[in-house]
Amino acid sequence: MWDERISVVRAFADAITERDLETALEQCHPEVEFFSLMAQLEARPYQGFAGIRRYFKEIDATWGEWRVDVEQLSSAPDGRVLIIMSTHMRGVGSGLPFAERVANIWEFKDEKLWRQTLYRDPDEAVRAIEVQLDT
Repeated sequence: MWDERISVVRAFADAITERDLETALEQCHPEVEFFSLMAQLEARPYQGFAGIRRYFKEIDATWGEWRVDVEQLSSAPDGRVLIIMSTHMRGVGSGLPFAERVANIWEFKDEKLWRQTLYRDPDEAVRAIEVQLDT
């Protein structure tokens, strides 16, 4: 189960870099909640398949480049998956680059991506997994 879940998270990250909406949707549960860096601007996650479609449209409209470099993928005993990655963006109009190292913790429903929590500090994500497992 854990290897399959890690593969799902990896496929979703790769789909973002490749701007492959269909592959991204295949990894998601219909009730997916995705709180990306862009979702922080509105302080609400992208929800459902419509939200994932909107996320991809907003990437295309805003960023000439949006690349995810996966640094680490690991599964917790409770089935959640931690991904630590560097995101690299370049503005469409300005051409200005932006990069940030972040982490996500993904929860699953029916073996699909369901709920995700974004951590701007990857060490905080690692601590969150450890704390939640200890309780």
